[in-house]
Amino acid sequence: MMTSLRRIDIIVLIISVFRLVHCQEIEPRLIISPPQSYLSTPAGKPFGLVCSGEPDNEGSFNEMKWYKPNGEIIPEGTPGVKMFGESSLKLSFVNPTVDESGTYRCTGLYSSSKSLEVEVEINFYEDIKFEDCAEVQDLVVGKEGRINCRPIGNPQPAINWEKNKKRVQSERIMVTPSGIVISSVASEDAGLYTVEAFVLATGINKYRNITVNVLTPPKIIELPEDVIAIQGQDKDIFCRADGSEPLIYSWFDPNMRNLSTVEGFKVDGEKLTLYKVDRNAGGEYKCQVNNRAGEDSEIVRVEVQVPPTIVQFDNLTREETKEALFECRAEGVPRPSLSIRRDNSFQPIEDGQEERIEVEEVEENDQKVIRLSISNVKRSDDGLYYCKASNTAGHVERTGHLEVQFRPDMSATPFTTVKAWSANPANLSCIAEANPNATLTWKFQNEPIEFDEQRYKLYGGVSYSNLLVYTDKRAQYEVFGVYTCEARNKFGENSININLEEATAPGQVTQIVFDKVTSTTITFRLMGPGNTGGLPILAYIMKYRLAEEPVERTITIEWSKDSPYILSELKPRAKYHFSVAARNIVGEGTYKTAEYIMPEETVPEPPSIITEPETISDYPDRFEVRWNVPSDNGEPILYFQIRYFKVERDLKGWAQVGKAVDDNVRNWVEKPSYELNGLASDTYYKIEIRATNKIGNSIPESVVIKTRAGETTHDPLSKDGEELNIYIIIAIVLVALLVFLVILDVTCFFRFHCGLLYLMRYKTCGRSSEKMPSAMEDGRACVKEVSTATNGKIKSDIKSPPSPDQLPPPDKLSNYEEKFKTEVDNPAFENRDARPVDLIIDENFKNKSPKGSKTSIGKSSPV
Repeated sequence: MMTSLRRIDIIVLIISVFRLVHCQEIEPRLIISPPQSYLSTPAGKPFGLVCSGEPDNEGSFNEMKWYKPNGEIIPEGTPGVKMFGESSLKLSFVNPTVDESGTYRCTGLYSSSKSLEVEVEINFYEDIKFEDCAEVQDLVVGKEGRINCRPIGNPQPAINWEKNKKRVQSERIMVTPSGIVISSVASEDAGLYTVEAFVLATGINKYRNITVNVLTPPKIIELPEDVIAIQGQDKDIFCRADGSEPLIYSWFDPNMRNLSTVEGFKVDGEKLTLYKVDRNAGGEYKCQVNNRAGEDSEIVRVEVQVPPTIVQFDNLTREETKEALFECRAEGVPRPSLSIRRDNSFQPIEDGQEERIEVEEVEENDQKVIRLSISNVKRSDDGLYYCKASNTAGHVERTGHLEVQFRPDMSATPFTTVKAWSANPANLSCIAEANPNATLTWKFQNEPIEFDEQRYKLYGGVSYSNLLVYTDKRAQYEVFGVYTCEARNKFGENSININLEEATAPGQVTQIVFDKVTSTTITFRLMGPGNTGGLPILAYIMKYRLAEEPVERTITIEWSKDSPYILSELKPRAKYHFSVAARNIVGEGTYKTAEYIMPEETVPEPPSIITEPETISDYPDRFEVRWNVPSDNGEPILYFQIRYFKVERDLKGWAQVGKAVDDNVRNWVEKPSYELNGLASDTYYKIEIRATNKIGNSIPESVVIKTRAGETTHDPLSKDGEELNIYIIIAIVLVALLVFLVILDVTCFFRFHCGLLYLMRYKTCGRSSEKMPSAMEDGRACVKEVSTATNGKIKSDIKSPPSPDQLPPPDKLSNYEEKFKTEVDNPAFENRDARPVDLIIDENFKNKSPKGSKTSIGKSSPV
């Protein structure tokens, strides 16, 4: 029972609370949105408020109004009021001012009977602005500077300045409401400045960044004081300045015209170009340089120089022995200096250079004048003269000609004696130098020549005449004698005699001298004929033969005059018949004869070494010596002996040091050579060369050479090197012999089915004894085939000529053969019934020196 009562009480209590809360929520009222009693907003910006009734039952609120702070009703409109839904009235400000600040009131009726109102205080303030506050500002170094920025607002904001995020604090800097004042700007004052504005009442805070540049005013550092310009040429003038970029250059002429727009001038930054400078373009020009920090200007004086011009220099014509006066006039700024020179001479003619010459230089008005006077004019004065005018602007030359007139001169005639012979026409030339040109005529034996095609032909040109005389008509007419050439002009006449003489073949050679004789060569010295026939000797004709041979076997050679007269490849101990005649252009003279018996064979002539004495080798350890093949004196040269050794210079000459190396050269061409290897560096060596034939050795020819400094290989002249060379030679010989035997055995195996390999084949393959005789037969067949293929001989390519003492007589030398019997140690060759076969090695040791030209003189040019 009690529990039920408690439940009822709780339900009644809940219902009572619900009714109480519901009654409070439905109490009518007016509210303003945004729901604040105090609003602060920037002036000049659109702003609005809404007054609404609650609860918002349809038609519950009416006659809603807004009142200004002064109590006036705000009319409908924008700005003004207007309905905003069923139970809301909006107040709009389009461009509110600070004066419109105050308390605004909203009123209305609830259910047309209950009056309601609500109010709000609005503060319209001026927002922070930055006046005169450029984002980039310039200061000038060394001057007072201002960084302008004035923050304004209502209420007035507080101001704070920072540089590079640090508070501005300096004795040189003063902060003012309108900016910062710097007493003396320095380069470190450049940077990023920040001005901060803060309104305490509203809490509004704004910033403005300002980039500050510290500029240097322009200063001209390069501009010439004076400039020289040449008339008619382009001229560049440069003006260079220091200062903060950008630098702007301006140029002004003496009339203060800005030349950037004037024709004939070009301004390209620091460069001013004057095109084709005018004569009157001189004066003071100004270069002006500007930048954001200021300007600077300086003056340059331009002087216009005029290249010289020659206004007068005339040609002259004067008679020989008269006077000639050249006058040269020239203009220019500054006044030019003048000179006159002859053609092909770079030296000016000076006053008093000769007694006949006078030079005078004067000034007349604006002209410079030079006069050249030549008295007693000669023919050598004829020619070109050059007048030269020079000043600092340039130089110029002008040509004048002096023509000297004179009577004929015959001195240029080439020959006064002419040689001719039958069937060879004579050409007589006559040259007459004259001004004006001369007329030429001919006489023979002082009588005028009657021209006809059988005797004469006349041709020529200005100042020369050629008379062609047909000498083949001598049997009918007189053609040899004195011819006279005569020349005439208005100043006089002249003549010259030309003697036409008959030429003949030369006379007999005076003497034949056997100057130098060897077993196979003769060097002649010829004494020319006493009568040359009136013409120079051109050559000598030599005819020679063995005395026992017929005339038809005669050999003819021709030697140019003054060349070496040498015959070579003659036979020793033979008698020769010689005939010599001189020859000129007419023909050969009478032959002079002589006989001579050649000496017997002997040792060769000494070799002619091509290498120059004391030649320095290109290498430190080797050298190549070259020589010419000498005359063999009737017996072929077998080889050349080479001997070389170290030498040192002493008071008596070159002295040998240490052992010598000997070697032979058996194969050679026209210019034989030998390379010395393993030499010591920076050392002198003497090289001796002998030619050897079967009779003996020639006299040695020697030369001293030097090796270049540097690293070398082993010296062959040392003892160790000598032993090493012997071992190397022995090893090479053994290897070569082994290779030869292997090749021979392989050849016998495959071609003849015999030899050591063939025998080993049967032993290793285990063939029966019954077949061994067959193998032996094959071996015998091998011997027969080898003998047949080589006619019983096997020729060896390895030649080893014997010493001269072992050689046969000369008449059998060409057929000489040294035979060696070689035993063949091969069971296949054993045959009791057959005779042993001799394997004969045939060697021919004949070695002939190469044949050259008719002469035996060696040429010393290297191969």
